[in-house]
Amino acid sequence: MSVQPVCASCGKPLEATNRGRPRRYCSRACQARAYRARRAEAPADAPAGGGDAPEGRSDAPPQLTVERIVRAGIAVADAEGLDALSMRRVAMDLGMSTMALYRHVASKDELVALMVEAAMTGVPLPDSPPRDWRHGLERAARRDWDLYHRHPWILSKVMVTTRAHFSPALAADSESTFTSFDGLGLEPADAFRYMFMFTAYVQGVALTYVSDVEAERQARLTAKRGEEEPATGAGGARGPLFEPGAYPRLGPAMRAGADPWDLDALFVSGLAGVLDGIAADLARRGIES
Repeated sequence: MSVQPVCASCGKPLEATNRGRPRRYCSRACQARAYRARRAEAPADAPAGGGDAPEGRSDAPPQLTVERIVRAGIAVADAEGLDALSMRRVAMDLGMSTMALYRHVASKDELVALMVEAAMTGVPLPDSPPRDWRHGLERAARRDWDLYHRHPWILSKVMVTTRAHFSPALAADSESTFTSFDGLGLEPADAFRYMFMFTAYVQGVALTYVSDVEAERQARLTAKRGEEEPATGAGGARGPLFEPGAYPRLGPAMRAGADPWDLDALFVSGLAGVLDGIAADLARRGIES
């Protein structure tokens, strides 16, 4: 079975040639871009060992590394979401060829996994044990809330799931949170149950925040294209709820508690309720907390 040749720079399919050497690029522009990328990755006067630029040369381009690729990927995802992320886009932002990235990172999936590790380790774990279980869960919640604000795209990659997956940084994060229950004498199944309740709440509220971030991004794109925002936008969607008598319970509740939304305040108050529930369950079972 034949394989469709593609441009070594942009990935565009190439037309097969009947004679001569196979084509590697779809255009002279891609050929020139690949040449510049090769020059950037291996300057002519670089040391043979591939180390840093010669002493006195501060204008040499930085070497392409996994760390640089990951940082560039995070920058794209933070600004535009994971939908905008591609190996080609990251290569363009770095001024490199797409093929150059594949010599360091095997695929987009691997890049995203590396981005998750880097983003999570960028929010340090506590360096001291919690005062008690409640303090431990509270600071874990604040850390995760901060993480989702810094990198909204990461939520979809760290959500609680019944499908087993492993991430060193995510495992370290969970291990740190589980230390909140040290000294309570809980069975592992009970510790898991409390952790599930806690994590489901934190990530559930974070989904609302991430959804708002994406909606605002789409609104900016719509405005940039000069299009009108749909009538079902934020203002239009709330209008019927606030008509007098239309929804006698929902309307007043929305006006009193969520107009405008203060997700930070709602997150803190809801977290207190979840922790109160865990405390009540511990007391019911006679566990001193």
